[in-house]
Amino acid sequence: MTDRIRQHASHGKRSIGLMLAILCAPAQAQQLSAHEQLTAAVNEFVSAFFSPQELAAREQHTDKALSRRVEIEISRIDPRLPLALCEQPLIASLNQNQRPQGRINVKVECVGTAPWSKYVPVMVKIFEPVLVTTRPIARGEVLSPADLSLEQSDISLLRGSYLQASELAVGMEVRRPLPAGATVAQEALAAPMLVKRGDTVTLSAKAGSVEIRQQGVALQGGELGKRINVRNTNSDMVVQAVVTGQGEASVGF
Repeated sequence: MTDRIRQHASHGKRSIGLMLAILCAPAQAQQLSAHEQLTAAVNEFVSAFFSPQELAAREQHTDKALSRRVEIEISRIDPRLPLALCEQPLIASLNQNQRPQGRINVKVECVGTAPWSKYVPVMVKIFEPVLVTTRPIARGEVLSPADLSLEQSDISLLRGSYLQASELAVGMEVRRPLPAGATVAQEALAAPMLVKRGDTVTLSAKAGSVEIRQQGVALQGGELGKRINVRNTNSDMVVQAVVTGQGEASVGF
């Protein structure tokens, strides 16, 4: 069983400190049982990573802030577990390299006259808008706005650099097949090949106000901005040109 706490917070990331003291007033400590004190300490510690104040100071993409949702599920503490009520503030911490997302273990320590420590399993789910496909996409297809939509996903379960804005994917070529509803990762996309090996290419060269355009044959493929070798059809010379568009390349002097 878990005690679930739902939070609605703006988007952001926080570097994890090694330790955070959970301050409990003596009067409050007397009102809580040791198990309640432990659960409250874990909840306060994990929740602090997602406070609006912390996130506002570290996150610039405020357009994503409104639709972020964080769920914290604290494993139920076995009431049979012998714990002495701590008269000192409990100290909660994470391992140095652990991030507050997914399955984590929070260490809680009592440094009072009857010291104890306990690891509490916690599940932290962070839901954010993530770009997904609206239909099956074949390898080599170029994505259009209709191929994409934003859906809430638990980013703690995602691997790779997922995308959260359609403009980052529209016009990109898919490197591997993607089923409908698949999360669109940066690794799955590549700039489209505007010129392929063997294509007829329009070569342009400009000097001042004078522009010369000739035909050539691409000796290699390339995406926008890539420098490729092109054989000039008229002179049979091989020149280097920069891909500027579909079937177009520019030669500099």
